[in-house]
Amino acid sequence: MTTSVQVLSGPLDDERRGALVFDGHLLVFTSVPALVELAELSQEVIPDPVRETDIEQVKDQFRRNPRVVGLVRVALEQVGLEPARTYWDRPRLRIVPPATDREVGTIGFHRDTWGSNLLAQTNWWLPLRPLTHERTIAFYPEYWSKPIANTSADWDLAAIRERRRAGLPLGDLPIVPSPTTPPRTDSELRVVLEPGDLLCFSGAHLHASVPNTSAGTRVSAELRTINSDDLAHGRGAPDLDGDAPGTQFQWFRSITDGSPLRGSDGGTSPPPPDGDPG
Repeated sequence: MTTSVQVLSGPLDDERRGALVFDGHLLVFTSVPALVELAELSQEVIPDPVRETDIEQVKDQFRRNPRVVGLVRVALEQVGLEPARTYWDRPRLRIVPPATDREVGTIGFHRDTWGSNLLAQTNWWLPLRPLTHERTIAFYPEYWSKPIANTSADWDLAAIRERRRAGLPLGDLPIVPSPTTPPRTDSELRVVLEPGDLLCFSGAHLHASVPNTSAGTRVSAELRTINSDDLAHGRGAPDLDGDAPGTQFQWFRSITDGSPLRGSDGGTSPPPPDGDPG
């Protein structure tokens, strides 16, 4: 299978969208009305520029803003999600200033499923300010069907949570599991969207933030969803190299009533610390 970018101007139902996403395709829903409105709202609630010292506060305010949450939920329905079957981790803001030695906001190569261990996970990514090839997200389609050694077996979520609670820096603890050797980048695919567009892809795709070598700040939002029917019927992406010791069901809550996602045995897991990707 060759990963393709499919540009869509209307919705897809859960079954058709899942079939494409779990086959490795990247879906771009263009000019989603609720996200066009969200991009306009972001001009009011996100300073331009954002001072580095204010990034965490701005991100927290965005995550807790009921208008933001409401517009993202409407956007998901506008592209075809059925709320009654949808569990999500709610939208989070990502701010990546022009590159510095610290690479603020940049996350390296990873599959989200290395952490969540949920192959039915779908990721959603949306820009709130214009992008360029120098400030966006990149995919590595070669690894859709090719395993790569990684740290998922040793990723210590409990240690991350403990340091966050104590207000300590993460130090050498990676925020997400990562490859143990640098992946090949020959297949790199950078996706440049417009504010109001919505990118949909499998959490099993190897992807990364592009180090921001532009003069502007990357401002985007992201969230993840699970369709309960997909989970119940074992539908999802291929599991090539994930070794996570647990499955993080409770990172996801019902979009309609807030109840936690449960596994087939009824079990849940602790929620992730605020700000950590699933």
